[in-house]
Amino acid sequence: MPKRIPVWLDCDPGHDDAVAILMALQLPDIDLKGISCVFGNASLDNTVTNAARCLVAFGSPEQAQRTPIYAGVAKPLIRLVRHDDEIHGEDGLGGVEGLPARDDPAVVAKLDETRGKSAVLAMADAARSLPDGEQLALVATGAMTNVALFVSMFPDLVRDKVAQVVVMGGAEGRGNRSPTAEFNILIDPHAASILFDAEVPVVMAPLNVTHTALFRPHDNHSLLVPPSALPSLPETTPDATASPSKAHTPLRHTLSTLLTFFAKTYADVFAFDEGPPVHDALCIAYLARPDLFKGKRYRVDVELQGEHTTGTTVVDLWEYKKDELVEWKKDPDSRASWGRFGKNVFVLEELDVPEFWKLFQQTVDAADKVSPLNAQK
Repeated sequence: MPKRIPVWLDCDPGHDDAVAILMALQLPDIDLKGISCVFGNASLDNTVTNAARCLVAFGSPEQAQRTPIYAGVAKPLIRLVRHDDEIHGEDGLGGVEGLPARDDPAVVAKLDETRGKSAVLAMADAARSLPDGEQLALVATGAMTNVALFVSMFPDLVRDKVAQVVVMGGAEGRGNRSPTAEFNILIDPHAASILFDAEVPVVMAPLNVTHTALFRPHDNHSLLVPPSALPSLPETTPDATASPSKAHTPLRHTLSTLLTFFAKTYADVFAFDEGPPVHDALCIAYLARPDLFKGKRYRVDVELQGEHTTGTTVVDLWEYKKDELVEWKKDPDSRASWGRFGKNVFVLEELDVPEFWKLFQQTVDAADKVSPLNAQK
């Protein structure tokens, strides 16, 4: 069997981060080494608590026991802190039903294991601990502050032991929390700039592609009751395509409430009437199934000073900066060619959406077999 991919997930749960945690736990190709949290969709206290709630609910007890969770930084490098309760609710997981409460003993115990310990040092330890020949894949689905600190503090370790950093963030020519800036970049653009110029391959899942991964009503129907649970009926029977009204398991009810709340806020705020985009989950899907994506490597810079455009990811589609890419021209395959003087970001541009949702449903099937939510009476 092929080796599983060692992954560290840095996130800010957040409804779409919750889906990323689910997929990281349940995709057989992913070996989740740890989770760190950052401010973003909610305060750091809420995001780290939410990560523990999701870990306890979506994984087996054994997975929850062996996967550490760390609280990272609570504010940006330079700017004032900003959260997004309009989309995610005050605690970051508004509307969800059935998740363990923040004072659940399993959640509290999980958080107590690493309380007061450094998330950045934990990333470094996870990378160092890998056997010779193995490298860590880092996933960042919130503000990139923790990861920027990591790549700044441990550049040699990053070059040797980090295969790539996959981020949800940015966009080419659009924004969602300013006319031109995506939220994760906007709330700490300096951190994103530091990461993008580090000597490590960076893969960016921008709004252009995440906005195609919409959780539509028929996806919710399949989530509530999987096809395997439906009675075998002739195709001509009207009931064969009837929409289910009740979840097949408690886990599926929890996930459905999570995503339907997300659907409502996206409809109210952004007029996404077909369903919400599950942005962050695409980073995990990319690691497990890169064949589902198409993309291209570009020079990407982050606007840090624009009066109207701070946080914009400036994708050099037409290679206006080609004369500055001295490391790229010297050796496109070197680590340095991914940094300050190279084409520094592989930008995802297309997704096989039906196959992505099949992958999501497979992870729910897997979680159904081990989730403690389904053992409750």
